[in-house]
Amino acid sequence: MKGSFDIKKAFPKLYRPGTEPALVTVPPQPYFIMDGQGEPGGEEYVQSVEILYSLSYTLKMVYKEERWYRPFVVGPLEGVWTSWQEENRSLWKWSSMISQPEFANNEIFSMVQEQCCFKKKLPAGLARFAILEEGLCVTMLHIGPYSEEIRSFDEMEQFCQQNQIVRRNNEHREIYLSDPKKTEPAKLKTVLRFMVSRL
Repeated sequence: MKGSFDIKKAFPKLYRPGTEPALVTVPPQPYFIMDGQGEPGGEEYVQSVEILYSLSYTLKMVYKEERWYRPFVVGPLEGVWTSWQEENRSLWKWSSMISQPEFANNEIFSMVQEQCCFKKKLPAGLARFAILEEGLCVTMLHIGPYSEEIRSFDEMEQFCQQNQIVRRNNEHREIYLSDPKKTEPAKLKTVLRFMVSRL
């Protein structure tokens, strides 16, 4: 839709980074979020993605006549991973999320939740709304299978060492620019990002 807000175009350094590590400053952004545990592709994860897209498309399609509404493009799926040791995927902890336009707030989120719970019979009450601000981060585009992301993370860690910056915690964010059901593993595009501080 012409004139629609598209977060990928509005913040190209965040959603279209290069294939080498770079510093970026991430401003506050509103999100619909689902928290969970377990491996990607597991039942809980799959349901969380379904709920997030349902909420996001409900906001996009149902409220066009409201004064506060502005046209927008639904953003890509994102995930913040707080524990992802390869040996036990059942213990992986994550927060799946989709960014929302600036007009989104708690009141609007509650309306969207109610629509999804009663009209689509989804447990949208499990979702939450939050405005997240990451600040200074290191980011890069990883091209290839998810299983090879460690290669890109190693590059990001080396970048930190060379630029006198350190990670603030063990979390990292992934932004999924490709549909894994339609894209060969070698061509998958995933934005990787983690928060840092200057020494």
